[in-house]
Amino acid sequence: MLFNQERSPEADSQMEAMTQELIEAALAAKGRYYLPYRLHAKPVQFFAAYPQAEQFFALKRKYDPNLLFSNQFYSKYGEPKR
Repeated sequence: MLFNQERSPEADSQMEAMTQELIEAALAAKGRYYLPYRLHAKPVQFFAAYPQAEQFFALKRKYDPNLLFSNQFYSKYGEPKR
């Protein structure tokens, strides 16, 4: 799906809420969702859709312990919670 939205904090908040609802619908149907560049999925939604991500992030920490390569996606979903 492709959505056009106004560029404002209110519109972004509405899009985030709608995206989370759509993700819940996909998970309820035992599906997954496309990993877009917007990080609207809650971490619990991300890991429910992509359970193998834990293994991926463990390997990332093994081979890049100094975080030479990082981004907002990794910061939100991959960094160990302290």
